[in-house]
Amino acid sequence: MQSRKPIYKKPFEKVNTVDESVWFSNDTPCMETDFTFVFDDRYPCVEGHRLFIPKENNSHFVGRSYGMAYDYGLEQIKKGKIAGFNIGMNIGRCAGQTIMWPHIHFIPRHEGDAKKIGGIRHAHPGADHFEYYSEEDTYGKNKEEKEDQS
Repeated sequence: MQSRKPIYKKPFEKVNTVDESVWFSNDTPCMETDFTFVFDDRYPCVEGHRLFIPKENNSHFVGRSYGMAYDYGLEQIKKGKIAGFNIGMNIGRCAGQTIMWPHIHFIPRHEGDAKKIGGIRHAHPGADHFEYYSEEDTYGKNKEEKEDQS
């Protein structure tokens, strides 16, 4: 009896099971647990960008995958490989999701790697980025002047 070859879904197509997700047609996981597959992002925004992909689409598996990404990030900080990290999800096309299966982006961060502070606050282009941070703080202007005044 021949095994059926999975049909991988294209961007924006509904994905019913993790086996239909495009990640398996492109690569093999670099890590795996009972709840999560981990892949290096095929289109990384920085070196070390990884995807933590729950094996089932439910809050328990998504939560365990999120926890795994968090623990992985803390481990990388402890080893001195990174200074910080962002983890997050895009849910829905309007939020930037292209593969319609839940997945958590892990993005390693290093001191001075961005011109702005405020992290995830900058994900929405219509947000008031200056409500909590001044333009100088957000864009790092006058940083040296502030340090000199301290």
